[in-house]
Amino acid sequence: MFVVPACVLVLLAPHVHAYTWPSPQDWLEEITHRRIDGVAPCSFSSAGAGRQTAAEWVRTGFHDMITHNAVAGSGGLDASIMFETERAENPGEAFNTTLGFMLNYYNNRASMADLIALGVYTAVRACSGPPLLLRVGRVDAADAGPEGVPEPTDTLASMTAQFEQAGFSTSDMIKMVACGHTLGGVHGSDFPEITGDSNATNFVHFDGTFSSFDGTVVNEYLNGSTSNPLVVGPTDTNSDLRIFGADGNVTMQSMSAEASFKSSCLDILQRMIDTVPASVTLSEVISPVAVKPMGVDLALADDGTLTFSGDIRVTTKTRPDFGQNLTVQLTYADHEGNVPADNIITTTMAGTGTGLEEAFNFYHFSQSLPNGVSSFNVSISSSAGDEFYDNGGAGFPIQDTVLFHPTQSCLLQEADHYNLTVVAAVRNELAQVPDLDITIKTPRPGVIVPALTAESITMSALNGNAPTGYTLYTASHVIPSPSQLSSFDVVAGDYSDLFKRAYLLPTTCA
Repeated sequence: MFVVPACVLVLLAPHVHAYTWPSPQDWLEEITHRRIDGVAPCSFSSAGAGRQTAAEWVRTGFHDMITHNAVAGSGGLDASIMFETERAENPGEAFNTTLGFMLNYYNNRASMADLIALGVYTAVRACSGPPLLLRVGRVDAADAGPEGVPEPTDTLASMTAQFEQAGFSTSDMIKMVACGHTLGGVHGSDFPEITGDSNATNFVHFDGTFSSFDGTVVNEYLNGSTSNPLVVGPTDTNSDLRIFGADGNVTMQSMSAEASFKSSCLDILQRMIDTVPASVTLSEVISPVAVKPMGVDLALADDGTLTFSGDIRVTTKTRPDFGQNLTVQLTYADHEGNVPADNIITTTMAGTGTGLEEAFNFYHFSQSLPNGVSSFNVSISSSAGDEFYDNGGAGFPIQDTVLFHPTQSCLLQEADHYNLTVVAAVRNELAQVPDLDITIKTPRPGVIVPALTAESITMSALNGNAPTGYTLYTASHVIPSPSQLSSFDVVAGDYSDLFKRAYLLPTTCA
C-alpha cells in the first residue's frame, strides 16, 4: 500500500529545483520510485498468453501522443486516448487494459496523462531499456483528439507526414518505431490479415528477444533474418519495412550497435513522453528524494495530547552497505514553535523497498507530544559521519490546528450507496468553521476513466465532548461506492489536512 504525507499546511510548497516537503508531486514521486507493479518479468501480462503489458504501456503512450500538432500546439500526451479506443486506428484491448490498471493510481494528484507517461518510463526501464526520466504536470484532455495514428496499410508518405505534424523527422520516425517495436508484436485477434490467425493467443513477435529492450529488432532487419510481421508480412501491411527503409537504411545502420540503439531510444522515447500541448509546462525531473517523511499522522486524544507518527524514507543505493547501519532521529518544535528540552524522537528500522532508480530504508517513529508540533528536522548517523536534513532551511512543516479525526468518521454501507461522515478537530484559537472538500470519481459513459469532480461542504459543529483545546465539526456526503471516493481534504483558512483516502475510514460509525 502506498501512503502519502498528511497533516500539512494548505499552501503546499511549489515545485522548485531543490525539493521541499510537502510537494504536490509527492504521490507521483512515491509511485514512480517505489515502482508500480505489472511489468515484471518483462514478458508478463495478467491477461495471460498472447499479451505483454510492457509493450502495451509503450503502445498506449505512442497512440496517445502521435496526433500532436506541433504548429498548433495541440494534442500530444494528454490521455485523449481514453475517448478514442473505439476507433479503427486503435484496435484491441491494450489501451483500456492499460488505462484500467492506471486507475489504481489515478486521483487529483496524478492525471491519467502523467500515468501513461509513467507507464512508458516503467516499461522501458523494467525491460532493461535506457534510463528514461519522468516529468509531470500533464493535463488530461476533456474529449477526443483528431484521428491520425499511423496504420499498417498507410503509405510511407502518409506516415511521414503524420510524424512531421507531430514534430518528428523521418529519422525520428524510424527510431521511434524501432524502439517501440523492440517489445511486443502483432496480435492475431487485432490483425488477422497480417498474422493469418485470429486466435486470441496468436502473438507474432517483432523480434527474437521480444521480452528484452535491445537492438535485436534492428539487426534482424538489417541481416535479413527478421520474422517481424510488419516487415515480412503481406505487402500492403508491411509498414515497418517501409518506415525502416525510408532513408535507405541510414538510421537503422546507425542504431546497429547496442549502445547506439539504447542512446537513440533514450532520446526519442524521452521526447515522445514529453510531447504535450503548448498550454502545459512540465515539471523538473521527478528524482528520488534523499530523505522524505511518509505517512505522517497526528492522532488526537481526548485530553488534547497528540501522537505524532509516520516513517522516514531514506535512499540507500549509494550508501556503504546499502544503509544497513543508520541511526535516524527527529528533532521537533512544539505548536508554538518552541524547542522542548527533550525534543528527540527516535526511530526503528521498519523495512526496505526498491525502485527502478533507487533503494530505500524506512524508519518508523511514534511519539506522544503534549504541546503539539509545528516542524521537525531529521538527522542520520552512520560510520560515514552525520547528516542533517532541514527541508531547505525551514524544517519539515506540520500543523496541528486542523485535523481529520478518524475515530469518529466512517464510511457506512447502505442498500444502494455509502454514507461518508467526516469529523474534523479545529483548535479553539482558530475560531473558523472548516470545509470538507471531496473529489469524486464520476463515471463517464463509454469511457473507462472517470472524471474527477470536486465538491465542497461547510462542516457543522458537533455537539458532545471534544478533545481538550479543540472543537469538533462534521459533514456527510452520499457516494455510490468507496472506489469512487478519490480523496478528501479538511480546510479552514490557511490550515488543512489534505489528501485523505477511503481506506482510512472505519466501516462502522462510532
